[in-house]
Amino acid sequence: MISQVFADLLEEGPFAWNAFRLDQELTSPDLRSAELAGRMLRRANLADADLRDANLGGAELSLAQLTRANLSFADLRGANLDGADASGARAEGADFRGARCNGVKLAGACLRGCNFHGMDLRRASFAGADLRDADLGGCRLLWSQLVGADLRGARLDGAELLGEAPKSEARPLRVAA
Repeated sequence: MISQVFADLLEEGPFAWNAFRLDQELTSPDLRSAELAGRMLRRANLADADLRDANLGGAELSLAQLTRANLSFADLRGANLDGADASGARAEGADFRGARCNGVKLAGACLRGCNFHGMDLRRASFAGADLRDADLGGCRLLWSQLVGADLRGARLDGAELLGEAPKSEARPLRVAA
């Protein structure tokens, strides 16, 4: 199975993966259902990768390139996505619970039905993202960008929101449960 070959290559680390991908001119690697739990993928180029149903639980994905990747129904529980760029990604039904997502870029991403419940999403960019039916209940969305995001049907009970207000006026807004 080609996705397991790629998964094995990723075991060697992000630098080996990035070099292989560049050398092979690999545009859309097939990593469907890959077992990547706990892997060190910091700064890995996973742009345009097909990661549907992949297990990325506990993976180190900080500063990774996930632009336009398909993360639909992926397990990202406990992963570190700090500073990762997943702009334009498709992640319908993905489970992000317990993941670290400070400064993650999800602008323009399809995040329908994703589970972010209770997460700290400070400085995350959801600008123009499709968050319909997503669970953002209890999340800390301090200084996060939500301009143009589609929040129809999204669960926001208990979420804290704070925009770019002067420090003297900055007070988190808590959404009533």
